[in-house]
Order: sequence, then C-alpha cells, then structure tokens
Amino acid sequence: MSRTIIVGLAATYAVAVVQSTVAARIAVFQVTPDLLLVWAVCLGLLRGPVVGSVAGWASGLLQGALQQSWIGAYAVGKTLSGFLAGHLGNRMFRENWMVPALSAAMLTVVNEFCFLLLAREPQLWAGAGRVIAVRVVYHAALAPFALAGVARAERALAGRRWEPE
Repeated sequence: MSRTIIVGLAATYAVAVVQSTVAARIAVFQVTPDLLLVWAVCLGLLRGPVVGSVAGWASGLLQGALQQSWIGAYAVGKTLSGFLAGHLGNRMFRENWMVPALSAAMLTVVNEFCFLLLAREPQLWAGAGRVIAVRVVYHAALAPFALAGVARAERALAGRRWEPE
C-alpha cells in the first residue's frame, strides 16, 4: 500500500514535470494539453472515485504551485473531475476505447468551467470557448493511450494482471 502511494506521488510529479516542460511544445492551435487532468481521469477510471479525487487534488495543487497562481481553482476542478471519472469507471465498460475518450472530453469541460468560475479572472473568459474546444478534442485523443499506459504500469507495479474493482 505505501509503495503504491509513493509511486503514485512520484508519477504525479513526473506528469507535472512533463506538463510544465514538454506541453508547450505539443500545443495545437496555441492550446496545450492538460496532462495532469488526463492523469487524474485515467486513475479515476481505473481505481475509483477516491483514488481519482486524491490524484486530481494532488495534480491540481502541484499545477497551481508550479504556476504560482490559482492553486485552489486547479485543485477543485481536478478533484471534481477525478471523482466523477471514478464514478464513471464504476458504471461503464472501461476497456472500450470510447469510454476514456468520452470521459476525458466531458470532464475537460467540467474542469475548465470549475477553473474559470473559481479563478475569477475576466480576461480568462475571452478565449475560453476556443481553449475548451481544442482541449476537449486533444484530451479525447490522448485518454485511451494514457489509460492503456497507466493500466500497464499498474500491472507491472503490482506484478499481476489488472482486474477491474
């Protein structure tokens, strides 16, 4: 159990490092993907609402701390998204590639609106529609691959075949 927590925190930190260093280079239409959100959604789909919430909360705090702004807005949006992903994962057939794609797309909208409402910065609303639209498509395309990678890493870490809870 403690090994899983330590590896999970290290992996979340690694995703945050990739988010802050590489994401700008893979921007589409000047919109970067939110890799920490995709990470929280994947963990929520695989492990349930509690793990999704904790992963979202840690991801949001880390992203806010690295950007030195809007820590609470990032944390709340990602926590809610991870929680909802966990509930979706408990009710859907996760192995279908459409489930992570549609979940990531839907939860991107939830995360972005939570962030916009809590950040309370009027200038963020100006280009929000374009940013959300591009991120929805981007995250929907990334999520099935990310989910497969996270499931494979979890199997390797546990040393056994992954089975849904």
